[in-house]
Amino acid sequence: MKNDISYSKKIMLRGFMAMMMAFVFYGMIDISVANAATAITVATVDYEDNNIIINNNGNTKILFATDTEAAKGNWDIVDADRNPDGSLAATTSIDISWLSPAAENIIKIKGIDHSTQSRVVIMERTRSFDVSIGYLNINNLSKSDTIASLLNIMTTAGTAEDPINYTDLEWKKGDEGKWKDIDELTVAQLEKYQIKGTYLVFRIKAVNDITVGANYPDGTKGNRASGEVKLKIAKKASPMVVGIDGEEFSADIKYGKEYRITLDKDNDGDLSDEKPTTWKKVTDRSVKSIPLAEIVNNGTDGTIESKVFKPVLIEIRSYATSKLAASKITEILLDKQRIVDGTVIEGEVPEEEKPEDENIFITYTGNKNLNVTIPSASATLPYEYCVVKPGDKFDLTRVSWTSITKSTEVKILASKAVDGGTLYIRQKERRSQQATKTTAAVAYALASTYETHLINYPSMPALTKQSLDFVKGYSGSITFNVKLNEADKKPFETKIKSIKIGTREVEFETQTAPDPKNSKIQILTVTLKESSLKTFSVTYNKALSIAFENGTVDKTSIKISILNPTPAYNLTASSGKGTAAGTTAITIASSLGTKNKWVYAITDAEVKDKVTQDKFSTGLAFESGKDITVTAGKYITVYEINESEYIVKYRSILITADKIK
Repeated sequence: MKNDISYSKKIMLRGFMAMMMAFVFYGMIDISVANAATAITVATVDYEDNNIIINNNGNTKILFATDTEAAKGNWDIVDADRNPDGSLAATTSIDISWLSPAAENIIKIKGIDHSTQSRVVIMERTRSFDVSIGYLNINNLSKSDTIASLLNIMTTAGTAEDPINYTDLEWKKGDEGKWKDIDELTVAQLEKYQIKGTYLVFRIKAVNDITVGANYPDGTKGNRASGEVKLKIAKKASPMVVGIDGEEFSADIKYGKEYRITLDKDNDGDLSDEKPTTWKKVTDRSVKSIPLAEIVNNGTDGTIESKVFKPVLIEIRSYATSKLAASKITEILLDKQRIVDGTVIEGEVPEEEKPEDENIFITYTGNKNLNVTIPSASATLPYEYCVVKPGDKFDLTRVSWTSITKSTEVKILASKAVDGGTLYIRQKERRSQQATKTTAAVAYALASTYETHLINYPSMPALTKQSLDFVKGYSGSITFNVKLNEADKKPFETKIKSIKIGTREVEFETQTAPDPKNSKIQILTVTLKESSLKTFSVTYNKALSIAFENGTVDKTSIKISILNPTPAYNLTASSGKGTAAGTTAITIASSLGTKNKWVYAITDAEVKDKVTQDKFSTGLAFESGKDITVTAGKYITVYEINESEYIVKYRSILITADKIK
C-alpha cells in the first residue's frame, strides 16, 4: 500500500513538472480559451501571397511542420494572430514562401490546445509553360476584342476536363510592368505595341484554394503562379513597293500579301464617306500579280465603258502568320478611268472633222489591209490598238498593244487584223511626271476604256462559229453554212477546195443558194459526209481547216468532235421474291442522279449493249423494292434515264421461279 501511494505521488509529481515545463515553453494560457478550443481548420491556401490562413478555433498557438518533420516530432510554432484589442483573432497566417516551388510539399498543422491535425498539400509550380501568339485570325477581331483567341498555350498544367485557357493567364509589359488580367490585352493595345515592338510577359495566375461551404481546402484545388514566359512582339514590317500596270490592269500583289479597297460607290469623288472592304489574302504561291478587276470586283475586265473603273483606294500589306503580325500598309489611290468619248466609224475621215474629236475611223483596202485614223492621236495623247483573233478571248495579260501617236492613217496588215477578229482601241496608260519649268505635272492615269470593231473585209466568206458532234453509228452527215458575201457585193470566194481535220481531208458536198431572207446574199451549204467522218479517229473539239479556191483559209470557226457511242453504266441491283403471289421485287443499290428517273420493261430476251445515245421512252415507272408481276423466264430491265429520256444506266435481270412469290 505504501508502495502504491509512493507510485501515485511520483506520477503526480511528473505531471506537475510537465505542466510547469509547458508553461515555461509555451507561456501562460488563457484557461477559459483553452477549455473552449477545438481542432484548427484551414481557411485558405493562399498561393497568391504564399500563406496558409488557419481558422484558430480558440487555439492560442499553431504548430506546423512538413510531413517528414512532423513524423519526428519537430514542430514549428507561431502565436495565433490577435485583434487590436488583444483578443484572439479568428485566423492566423502561416508563411510558406520558404518551401521550394519545384516540388510538391505536405504541411501538417495543429493547434496547441487541440491535437487534431490538418494536412495541406502545397502544389509544385507548373513544370512546363509556353505561350505564343498566332496572328492568322486577327482580322476577324474588332479593335476592342481581347487577343485571347489568338493565344496558343502549351503547358503540363490542367487536365482534359479542366484545361488551362486564356482566363487562367495574366500578363505584363516588359520586366517592369504591372501584372494584369488577360482581358485587358486588346487588339488595339497589341497594335500599339507593334509600332515599335516590345516584350510581353505571361504566366499562369496563382489560384487560391478556399473554403467552400463546410468543405475546408487542402491545397489541391489551387496552384502556384507558373514560371514567366517572355514573348517578343515584333515591330511591323515597313510598307512595300507595289507596282500598278495600267496596261494590263493588274497590281503586283503576290503570295503572302493581302489587300482591301475603298471604292467610290456613289461616284462623287469622295472616298471619306465610303467603308473599306475586308482584307483578302493571296494564298496561292504561283500568283505574281492580281487583275484590278478582281481587286475591285466589278464583274468585268475593268475596261468596258459601262463598267468604268471608279476612283479607288487600294491598301496592301503582308498578312499575318502564326508567328508574324501584318506589315504596315501601302496605299495606292487610282483616279477614275478615262473614257474614250469618240466612236468607231467605218469610212473615211470627213473634211470637217476636228483634231480634238476622239472618233476612230476604219477603212479597208480590199482584203489586204485594215486602216485606222484617229485625228486626236498625238505624242501627248497616244492611243494603242490590239487585235484578238476569232475564237480567242480578250485577255489583258496576253494581248499585244501597238501605239498610235499620229493623226494620219495607220495600216494594219490582214495577217494581223484578221477577218472575223476584233480590233480594240484605247488611250494608253499615262505615267506621272514631275512638273518642270516649261511643263505642268502630269498625274498618273490608267489606260482608258476601249472601243471595239469587228473586222469584216469586203466580200470575204463568213462562218458562224460553232462546235459540232459526230457520234459514230448514230449521227448522219453534218452540215454548216458559209455566208459568201454581203448584199450588193460579189463574193471573194465561191467554192471550197478542201476541208481537213488535222492533216486528213474530209469528203464533203456543197450547194449554193440565195439567202431566204435576202436574195442578194449567197449561202454555201457544206455537208460533211457520214461515210468519211466515221473513218476518223476519236477527236475532241478539233477545228476544221477550210480552204477556199482563192486562198482564203478558215481554221477557227468550225470545231468538230468525233466520238464513239458511250456505253451506259450498269445499275447495281438485286432481285428477290415479292410480297404478293406472282410477284418479284428488284432492289436498286445505285444512287439516282439528279433529275433522273427509273423505269422498267419486261422482255423475253436479255437487253444488252445499251449506250447513252439510246433513248428509252416506253418504260413503266419503277420504284426500288416494290412488287412487279412477272412470270418465270422473263427479263426485267430497269433503266435510269435523264430528263431527255436518254439511258444513263441499266440492268437486265432474268427472273427465275425461285425469285417469284
